[in-house]
Amino acid sequence: MTVRSRYDYIDFDLPGEEILAVLGELPKRWGRMDRISRLAVVEVGLVLLNAGLRGIEVEAGLVTKRGGLIGLTRRGSLATDLAYAATLEEGVEMASPTLFSYTLPNIALAEAASHYGLTGPVYSVFVDDSTDGGGEEEAERWLCHDDSLDFMVVGELDVYPVSSEEKKAGADSEVVSANFKIVS
Repeated sequence: MTVRSRYDYIDFDLPGEEILAVLGELPKRWGRMDRISRLAVVEVGLVLLNAGLRGIEVEAGLVTKRGGLIGLTRRGSLATDLAYAATLEEGVEMASPTLFSYTLPNIALAEAASHYGLTGPVYSVFVDDSTDGGGEEEAERWLCHDDSLDFMVVGELDVYPVSSEEKKAGADSEVVSANFKIVS
C-alpha cells in the first residue's frame, strides 16, 4: 500500500521546510529530478541525519567518514522509463532528455550519494516480492572487505505503477516506498 502523505514531497518542485531541514540545502538538480531520485535524496538524508552522519565532515581535504549506498528495488526506474517512453509517442525529436538521464536504476542512488558525499560503492540490487533483507548481508560483506569504509546505507527504494490486476484487487495506483538503515 502507498502511504502518499509520507512521500508527497516527491511531487513538489520546492519541498517544505521539514524536507529542506533534512536536505540541508536543496540539490541543484532537484527541479529536474525524477520522483524516485527525490525520494532517495530525502530518505537517505533522513537516515544519515538520524545517525549523526549527514554532512560528512571534511578536514584538511580528507573525508573523515566514508560510506556507501545499496538500494534494493523491485522495479528500478520503471516509472521514469514509462514517462520517458510516453515522450517518444510524438516522435524521437520530442523525447525528454531530462527524463532520459534518469532511466537507469542507480541514478537515484547516485543523486543521494553525491548530495551527501558518500564516496563508497553505490548500486542497485533487484529483488522480488519474496526477498526479505539481503541488503544488510551485502553491506556487511563490503565492510568486511574494504577497510576504508566506515558504514553503508542500505535499504529499499521503489516508485512504480501497479498492474491493472492489482488495481482491480484494490491496490493503490502506484507503490512509493523507501526504508533505509545504517550498517556499520
